[in-house]
Amino acid sequence: MNYALDRFAAEVRSVISASGKVPEALIEVQVPKPSIPADLCFPTFRAAKEVGMDAPRLAQELAAAVSGAVPPDSLIGEVSAVGPFLNFALHPQHLAAAVLDEILCASDRYGRESTGAGKTIVVDYSSPNVAKRMHVGHIRSTIIGQSLIHIFRALGYRVIGDNHLGDWGKQFGIIIASVVREGKPQTEGEEALAHLEAMYTRYSEAMKDDPALDEEARQWSLRLEQGNADARALWQWCVETTLQVNQRNYDRLGVSFDHVYGESFYEAMLPGMIQQALEMNVARREEGGAVVVEGLDEKLPTFLLQRSDGGTLYLTRDIATIAFRMREFRPDQIIYVIGAPQELHLRQLFALSRAMGYAQEVELVHVAFGTVFDATGQALSTRRGNMVYLETLLDEAVARARGVIEQKQADLSEEEKERVAEMVGIGAVIYNDLYQDPRRNITLDWDRMLSTEGNSATYLQYSYARCRSIMRKAEQALSVERLLPMDPTLAPLLIHPTEQQLLKHLARLPAVIREAGERYTPFVIADWCYTTAREFGVFFEQCPVLKAETPPLREARFLLVTATAQALKNGLSLLGIQAPERM
Repeated sequence: MNYALDRFAAEVRSVISASGKVPEALIEVQVPKPSIPADLCFPTFRAAKEVGMDAPRLAQELAAAVSGAVPPDSLIGEVSAVGPFLNFALHPQHLAAAVLDEILCASDRYGRESTGAGKTIVVDYSSPNVAKRMHVGHIRSTIIGQSLIHIFRALGYRVIGDNHLGDWGKQFGIIIASVVREGKPQTEGEEALAHLEAMYTRYSEAMKDDPALDEEARQWSLRLEQGNADARALWQWCVETTLQVNQRNYDRLGVSFDHVYGESFYEAMLPGMIQQALEMNVARREEGGAVVVEGLDEKLPTFLLQRSDGGTLYLTRDIATIAFRMREFRPDQIIYVIGAPQELHLRQLFALSRAMGYAQEVELVHVAFGTVFDATGQALSTRRGNMVYLETLLDEAVARARGVIEQKQADLSEEEKERVAEMVGIGAVIYNDLYQDPRRNITLDWDRMLSTEGNSATYLQYSYARCRSIMRKAEQALSVERLLPMDPTLAPLLIHPTEQQLLKHLARLPAVIREAGERYTPFVIADWCYTTAREFGVFFEQCPVLKAETPPLREARFLLVTATAQALKNGLSLLGIQAPERM
């Protein structure tokens, strides 16, 4: 879709080109500084040098030539020259008509486009380990990855989300050995996983002083890979239990996957991948039997593809995963949403994939993220004893949100309070992860996360609920049916500075979604949502809706509130956050 601000930029370039004073290749427009009363500008320095003219003079001549050539229905309003800059302001009435029409007609598809049509992206995210409870260390990959999926789908890409489960490797040797030693847990669900974690920890500690235990775990790992029936049965129970427990967390977070291919899925491919690496001289077999890779990059250390006992490693399974995805999905990009500490592992994987010829047809991208800290500034970890498990985190968030709802909306039914509290609590957890650059560390600060003021999901959800409240009241006083499709006489009334500021900001959503995709950064959309809520707050204070001076202005402002609610809801949905009707 060709949105208003895209058309405005195209019109600006067109009228400059039509003047005949500047070669089209030299026309580069940009957004001026906030202090400049314009919406786009053309710095003439480069063009003036090319045509042999003083830059301020060229700007003046262009202003004179362009002003008389603007079509009457153009989005271009005032044109002026300030020094070497040719400035363009949006036409207020035409902007209002264009933006309202786009949002109200497109509805929940406003901001979407077909930039990525015909292209495929695979997003590798969440990826918790089997036989362990999900904790805050997993939540970042899960939330960031799901938002990226929403964003790229909005841009028209075919997106495949894959939860690459950690369900293979030596850690399973330890798990199986500990079960053989202590017995299978008799509990179910989250409690069963907690028992497995405790058993794993006890066995790992005991291994430090008893090499025989380490060898026993290694042997069970090897038996698992070789198809031992007892090992496979215990492994299958662990996988099924973990998937069942995790699904409830995923459902609450609004997370869904196209595929849940664990590392074990690629088991049959591993011998072939190792053999291929050897035949291509990418890897070599050492005297002891281990297969090593070295020399791919002078900055990368030597690494293993196969242990001397025949066991495989993460890298073996990861290169097989790339080979499978290339064959099955033919992606243009594979995005790995994995913590920053895994950067070396991914550099090794990407270098290996290039050496084996897989990265020639696909772009491999690492979206790294930082650590989660508690309110005291301590990193959350099992070793420190301050780890927060995901189910506990979500329950705590919803319980605290319920307290906020009780204060704000005591008249809601108990059922609605529970429903809204779930939206607000889960929204707070998601937004706390997404509102800043993913590489930055995040802090679990409940007071900030659930504040109805400032940069929080609760504030944004409250702003949407306020819009909907105004709309419900207006619908009782206005003949809304005749306003939609939009009455063309109403939009031109929205010329108040705060109305125009809000309209311009709503018009930015399509470009913001593009930027978020280009940079792999959902926080760009989060920032747009926050600014939307602030701009709406200013509009709400300065421009009465139900008590507007005239009935037509009241109707026009009703349409602006409706458009704001829709655009804000669309932005929140790209973050995976629900928008409650009442709050």
